[in-house]
Amino acid sequence: MKPRIFTAVLLFISAYSPLFLILAVKDFDFKISHQLNHPLPIYIMLGVSVLSIVLLFVSVANMKRGSMGVEIVSVKNRSVDLINYTIPYMLSFFGIDLSKPEDVISISIFLLIMLLLTITSKSVFLNPILAIVGYGLYDLEYKFDGKVFSTIVICKDELHTGERYYIHSLTRFLYFVTQKVNQEDAS
Repeated sequence: MKPRIFTAVLLFISAYSPLFLILAVKDFDFKISHQLNHPLPIYIMLGVSVLSIVLLFVSVANMKRGSMGVEIVSVKNRSVDLINYTIPYMLSFFGIDLSKPEDVISISIFLLIMLLLTITSKSVFLNPILAIVGYGLYDLEYKFDGKVFSTIVICKDELHTGERYYIHSLTRFLYFVTQKVNQEDAS
């Protein structure tokens, strides 16, 4: 799997890990048996979720600085668009029964379509796991080699026009701001 596709899949799965946790809670029998009604699919979903979160933080911690030192032309915070991301979570409050193959296949098809749309379009959403630890999502216009480009970035810092940062490509449409360009580096 190409690194960019792996990154997109990793961001996607970790972003939906809270959904899998909600489905696990919904599957738990609180009244009679005090256990999961469908342990295997729940353990798989939770295992994949935990693994994706761990890999996400390992990837962020080990991310190289990035070779593109860019100057910010304009920036718009997209973190407020989190409400658009919550729509798939509403699925968990409908009657999804993990014992019914048609329900499992249906939610799998839905999530696969969402993944493909995320990979092939600019429909990037804020990952709640990253948001919890302070990362935001921004529309960014930047200047690189005298030309102005626009993209979407994930950043822990508050970005300001005129400042310079190093960015690292995660996917075709998404970059990660790795660090601010120091005065020594800019020279």
